[in-house]
Amino acid sequence: MKKTNIKIGILSLILLASVTLSAQNMSIGVALKGSTMGVGGDVVFQFHEKMTVRLGYDAFNRDFPLSFEEQDITYDANVNFKTGSVTALYDYYLLKYIFVSAGLGLNNFHVNAIGAAKDDLPYGDITIPAEKIGNFEFDIEPSMRISPYLGLGFGRTLGKEKKLGFGFELGAYYMGSPDITIVSSGLIAPTSNPDQGQEALFEKQFSQYNMYPVMKFSLSYKIYSF
Repeated sequence: MKKTNIKIGILSLILLASVTLSAQNMSIGVALKGSTMGVGGDVVFQFHEKMTVRLGYDAFNRDFPLSFEEQDITYDANVNFKTGSVTALYDYYLLKYIFVSAGLGLNNFHVNAIGAAKDDLPYGDITIPAEKIGNFEFDIEPSMRISPYLGLGFGRTLGKEKKLGFGFELGAYYMGSPDITIVSSGLIAPTSNPDQGQEALFEKQFSQYNMYPVMKFSLSYKIYSF
């Protein structure tokens, strides 16, 4: 008898949940977005008047020339900055136009810098050619590729009464301390020698940068309601 009551109770909860969901104005739509993670889009599913789920993708990739001086040597470098994500986010509306968002993102953050000495180096009575000084390559990646996300948003990730919806969001990914890899040659080869501890030193200096801030704008279009 007790087991029967439990089964009836579970069945009642399932039916209640089904009726509740079916009573909601559920909708599906798409959104264009631009953020500090890049440009991309979302598929948005509203399954409750206060809840939506977003599956999305964004990306950004750009090269930056860089010139700097270190110990009287001028270096030219090219820095490739890449970021972006594949995301699964859950939104809960505290008020009609204020929501909190949480979820996970496959973090594609990556910085690559390749450079070499630009000029020869006078050293006493001799001159060391630039190609002998050597070249270098730095790679910086997050230690957590799967990064948890938390944000606060204003507006709607999917329009409620209208087809169009606009959202603004502030949040951050926790991506852990950055992993840094150094490769170098020539006179600067010791920079990448593990015995010199340069990688460990750089990782320690950058360990505080474990969050990636996100500022996001989105424009959504409701495709279908049911």
